[in-house]
Amino acid sequence: MADFNHAFEALKHLEFKDCDDALHWNDGEEGWTFMGIYQKEHPDADIWKELAKYQEIESDPKKLSQLLCNNTHAVQEVKNIYRQKYWNRAKLYDVKSQKIAEEIFVFGVNTGIENAIKKAQELVGVKVDGVVGPKTLKALNEYDVDLFDVGYDFEELKYYKELVRSNPKRFAKYEDGWVNRAKAV
Repeated sequence: MADFNHAFEALKHLEFKDCDDALHWNDGEEGWTFMGIYQKEHPDADIWKELAKYQEIESDPKKLSQLLCNNTHAVQEVKNIYRQKYWNRAKLYDVKSQKIAEEIFVFGVNTGIENAIKKAQELVGVKVDGVVGPKTLKALNEYDVDLFDVGYDFEELKYYKELVRSNPKRFAKYEDGWVNRAKAV
């Protein structure tokens, strides 16, 4: 079965380069992002309490990033959020192929797990409802991994292109990163 820890390591390389940029504040956002976890979406996460403690003694974002990155509690909380909100919700622990599980996981983190599940369901030919049940799992586990990889990448790229087309002012700046992300997994 697919392994969450392996998928988390793959995701980390897409969300940030190293501990110097694991914590950042993006233009136009209303909070910090740490290892891909956005403060506005998870305001009660202990990550932000840890950050506040560090901010009492340090103001440099790079150093704050390193401190949080080396805080085992903060990193474990990040993993728990990804595991619960994305991995477990999509039942990726029951998917046999690591590749298929990671495709769904990584796309789901970026676009919402229900959207990622729907794209997978559409590809494998089951009812598209955004919920992983026995039929979806069976179809995912029987689907050719290489065909899934090619087909899912196509669906990801199509999704991102449509986002950019619908609002170029807002999304064009992300297009290259999204394309690279889709092709990386």
